[in-house]
Order: sequence, then C-alpha cells, then structure tokens
Amino acid sequence: IQKTEDQLALLEDGNESDDDGEEKDAESEMALLKIADPPQTETPKTKPISGDTEMTTEEEFKMDDYDKDEDEEANGTKMFGAGLTGATYFATLDEDPYITLPSAAKDEEDTYEVKPTDNLICVAKLEGEMSSIEVHLWNEAEEDFYVHHDILLDKFPLSLEWLSYDAGEQEEGSQRVPGNYLAVGHMSPQIEIWDLDIINSSEPIVTLGERVKPSKKKPKVGKKGHSDAVMCMSWSRQNTNILASGGADNTILLWDLETASAKEVLSNHKDKVQSLAWHLAESTTLLTGSYDSTCSLIDCRTKNSKTWAFDGEVECVSWTTTSPFSFVAGTSEGRAVCVDIRQTKPLFTIAAHDSEVSGVAMSRHMPGLLVTCSADKTVKAWKVTESAASCVATREFGDCMSLHTIALCPDYGTMLAIGGLQGGLQLWDLATNREFREAFSIPTQGS
Repeated sequence: IQKTEDQLALLEDGNESDDDGEEKDAESEMALLKIADPPQTETPKTKPISGDTEMTTEEEFKMDDYDKDEDEEANGTKMFGAGLTGATYFATLDEDPYITLPSAAKDEEDTYEVKPTDNLICVAKLEGEMSSIEVHLWNEAEEDFYVHHDILLDKFPLSLEWLSYDAGEQEEGSQRVPGNYLAVGHMSPQIEIWDLDIINSSEPIVTLGERVKPSKKKPKVGKKGHSDAVMCMSWSRQNTNILASGGADNTILLWDLETASAKEVLSNHKDKVQSLAWHLAESTTLLTGSYDSTCSLIDCRTKNSKTWAFDGEVECVSWTTTSPFSFVAGTSEGRAVCVDIRQTKPLFTIAAHDSEVSGVAMSRHMPGLLVTCSADKTVKAWKVTESAASCVATREFGDCMSLHTIALCPDYGTMLAIGGLQGGLQLWDLATNREFREAFSIPTQGS
C-alpha cells in the first residue's frame, strides 16, 4: 500500500519520465487489483474418521437419509411441505389419540335426536309479518326445554293439529308408515301438513284445498276445500285417514288424507265453526262448537245431530275423561258448561273467568281434572264430579296479556302448556301447587 501511495505521488509531481511512468502505472494497476480481489482459500478437507478413506460432508451428516423417519407412525401418515413438516393426519377423528373431545358434528346430531322420553310442543308464532311454527322439546327426566327446530310459513296460521298418518304421495306398492306430522290451518282456506321429523323442511308434504283466497262460494265435496279461513281441526285416532276441519264459511269438512280430498260437507251451524273434537271411543261421533252459541253432536255416518244452546259464543269444547257421555264447553261469557249428551239441560255451569274461556283441557291420567284458561290472563285447575266442580289452583300469567290455548301433556299428567298473545310458550307443572296436591292426593317429593 505504501509503495502504491509513493508511486501515485510521483505521478502527480510529474518528476518521472514517460517510460518510467508507463511502467509505474502498470505496477500501480496490478497493486490495486490485488487489493480489490478477495483472498483465494482452499476448501478444507474433512478428516477421515477411521482408516485412510476420507468422508464427504453429505456422508458425514447423512443428508440422503434426512427425510426418512425411523419411528414411522403406525396409524397415521406423515405430511411434508411448507409449514407441514412432521405433521400427522388420520382418516377419522376417532383414530387420532390426541383428540378426546366429541366432534361438533356429533354434538349437533345429539341435539336434534328425539328420544322416546321427549315430548314435542308445537307453537304457532307471529312476529310482525313473519309466521312460523316453533317445535319445542321438553324432557321431564333430563329437565330439557328448548326450541328443537322451526318451520317458516308463508301464510297466517290459525289452528294446529297433530297426527301420525302419512298423507304424502306414496310410491307404487309402498305402505304408509306412521310418523310425526302437523296439520296447519291458515287464514287462507288451505290446510298444510308438515313432517315434523324433517329438519329445515321447505315445503309441506301435502296441501288440502285449492283456493288461495277466501270467497263466498259454499264448499263442496272434492279438492276445492273451504271457501274461508280454517278455524279448527280434529284428527280421528280410530279412522286415522280422516281429518275434520271447521271454517269461517260455517261448514265442517271431512277430509280423506289418502286422496287429499273432502268426502263430506256438514252444514250444522249458522256461524263460524270454532272448535271440533272426535269422541274418544265412538269413531264416527263428532262434537262441534260455533259462534252461533250452539254445540252439535253429529253422527257422521247418517248426518243425524243433536244441538245444545248456550248464553254466549262457544269458544272451545272437550270430551270429559270421567264419563263417555259428557263434554265441557267454554263460552265467551266466561263460563264452563258441562253437558250430558243423554240430557237436554247442562249438568252444571261454572262461572270460571271474568272474560271468555279460550281453552279447556281434560287430563287422561288424572280423572276429574279440568283446566281452563281465559283472556283474563289466568289459568285455573278444577276438580270435577258428576254434578259440580271446585277450583283447586289458580295462577295468573300477566306477561302473556291474553291466554289463547292450553294443552295437558299426554305422558306427564300434571304438566300444562300455555300459549298467549305475548310472552311465548309457558309451562306450568300443576303438582307444584300445594292446594292441587292436596285435592288430588299427590304426595310431595321426598315424602
């Protein structure tokens, strides 16, 4: 470096001759090149491990066998690639020893499963212009109560009726298998039957009635159906292919579910038909209640009938479980009237509520238990004898504003489902009431 600096200094001073300058320039250039080039070093050779044979780097670190796994997974497969080196995947989650929690799919499957001990409660729900059916699941032993699934409707529902008859189209040679179905009567003169065992169903299995708008035409036998809103329905448990429906057109239609057509038209009333109930034992005997303040007992084979008049519109009817010859009717005047069909006058009349009696229910498990509900927001339980009835329990449901309907659980005799204008579905176990337990001699829990 010092020599180069000296040479450069001489060149700048101009004291050298031209020949000497050319030689010194060449030497300076070579010196600069030597400074700029990196030092050339030889790759050290790997010392042999033993003997006289030298080992390369690839051989020393076994690079050819780097991707081989000596401990191959017995039940899994190794994955290689960016971000996956050494990861193991399995064909199913059950094979993976590190996953011990149940899968989300298994949890969802268990949620939708309906057990033999479950009860389903169907509720017609209205939110603004949206109409739907909510299917609630209740299990007394496991204390479950939640919305299992829902069904979206494009019409305004007025009445519901459960049935087990499969009214859908059948393949040739196939047999109809009992199932879990719901008939929905609409403000439009149609009845839709939905399969409750299908989740996220988009359409009913069958629709009864072809009219899409109410009209003044009187219903006829056939597929046309009602000419006005379907107010009530009752399914025959003896003749399972028969469904009775009452309409705002003042008529009752008897539907053959096998052909989806009306076989009979009954015109026993002069106003809207509000309630229907098939007899519990006589398969052709139908009880009806109407806004014309009458109840009729109709023999559907002969169309012979017997009629009783009341002091108000008949809101609901139900056969009693204490006698095959008596029924109870709730009226718009707040009375519950018990009638023996062999007599012309009522057995007794109860001043049950301050407003119309909108629902009545008789228990199949507890003879003599009558339950009523009303627009006055109260539910009352009565102990009925052959000639009188006494109130044994009362409860107010203020959040519901006005109560529309009640139903007793077919498997658990004291559990009551209540539907109203607001507040959603309500449940009340009558056995939690001390006066009720005393009246029906029900022992308290733990005694």
